[in-house]
Amino acid sequence: MNSGIILLAHGSRRETANEVLPRLAEMVKEEGKYDRINCAFLQFTSPDLREALKEQAEDGIKEITVVPVFLFNGIHLQEDIPEILAEERNKYPQVEIKLAAPLGADPRLGEIIKDRINEAREGV
Repeated sequence: MNSGIILLAHGSRRETANEVLPRLAEMVKEEGKYDRINCAFLQFTSPDLREALKEQAEDGIKEITVVPVFLFNGIHLQEDIPEILAEERNKYPQVEIKLAAPLGADPRLGEIIKDRINEAREGV
């Protein structure tokens, strides 16, 4: 099955802030499990989620997983993203569009936070 991943971030007016998402996409690509990996943003920059979904659907991807690179399950995850996905599912009924959980309070993030604390204390 053709499978695609869309990493979705909020987006920023500062281009340098948006550079993190493509770097994360490259990390996911290294695994080599997916036919297509795109980045998308909700606001302030492009491509937006609709554009990324359209690109994958038009390229014949049959299963798309949208991965919100968010820590909190706020209004975007509770309302905005589900609304966009519902509209896009109607446009592309041949594509199964799934929404992954946000990053949240994953223990692996806790480890990264502890690493950053240690780095700061050591002056790295």
